[in-house]
Amino acid sequence: LYMDDDLFGPAVPALSPLRIQHNSLQGFDFGNGQDGLFALKGSPAVEGTALDDDIFGTLLLPGPGMPRSVDLWPIFHTGVPNFPPYQLATGKEGNPLAAGKPFINNFLPNGGDMLRLNMAVPPTDRQDPAFSSLGIVAAAVAGLTDPQYASTADLQFIPNMDGFPNGRRLEDDVTRIELQAVSGVALAAIGLWYDDYTAGDPNPVTQDLLNVLTYSTGVEENDTTFRSGFPYVQLPWEGTGKCGGAVTQAKSMSTPTSTVKGLGINVPAVSLVAAPNPFVSSTTFTYTVNTPGQVGIYVYDMQGRLVTTLVDQDMKAGRYQVEWIGEDRPEGIYLTQVVSNGKVVQSIKSVKTK
Repeated sequence: LYMDDDLFGPAVPALSPLRIQHNSLQGFDFGNGQDGLFALKGSPAVEGTALDDDIFGTLLLPGPGMPRSVDLWPIFHTGVPNFPPYQLATGKEGNPLAAGKPFINNFLPNGGDMLRLNMAVPPTDRQDPAFSSLGIVAAAVAGLTDPQYASTADLQFIPNMDGFPNGRRLEDDVTRIELQAVSGVALAAIGLWYDDYTAGDPNPVTQDLLNVLTYSTGVEENDTTFRSGFPYVQLPWEGTGKCGGAVTQAKSMSTPTSTVKGLGINVPAVSLVAAPNPFVSSTTFTYTVNTPGQVGIYVYDMQGRLVTTLVDQDMKAGRYQVEWIGEDRPEGIYLTQVVSNGKVVQSIKSVKTK
């Protein structure tokens, strides 16, 4: 809706470089409520492709007025099958429905799984000069334009094929990739080019395509570091600071001591997990000390009252466990605070149940 000048596109000027194909190859309209490729349903053109009803056509080309079932549905829900037309335009000789360069194969025809991952794709080395936060979009561009990959329709591992949404990499610019996908970049990658391309022209790299590929949300770097252990992302910023401004208290949650090479991941001084959580009578805190020194682990109730001190001593680097027996405590939420050398480095909630 917001990538279509006939609808609400002018309402968000920042999205103006992103415009969906309304006249791809002078015949296919993927605008909201249009038919996209549905006119081809049941025709010889889609026979033997993923859009054939005898294959996956009932799912990927279900009916009129649903043009994006052919791309957004597989991209974000079911995964993408390694069948024409879901192959790069390399080798298709201008026919988007023909077989091209194999690219992604992570399809689940049962309706999808939002946590699906393509574990068959080797990870791209973070030190590789080709590593890109644009994930699968960067891989598609390489497969279409880089002579190493664009000169053959053979299956090759292209750097960043493990990127979002084919995989889950912390470094990927997920918001930007999603916006590019909604604006039709995957359709272009398989040969359904943007409206300013004329069918038969040898060069599909038009201004509309460049506008999408070079689009930026304006956010080009993270506002904090990654953590070295699961779930890797930092604790959320507290809501007490100015929106968009520095929050001093939140920054104290992580005390970096070293950096994991190539990832920009700072190792916290102490990291802690609790299991089981929720718990009935007791829970065990497993914690890793990365920075030797004074370590404190304190349990508070939700009124901020100290319930118990589990650890308060000098400790060497290593992995430790401590059990909290809370069977005499009332049901509710408890906050466990981890302190390293006088600074709070982590806070987690534990739930006491019956």
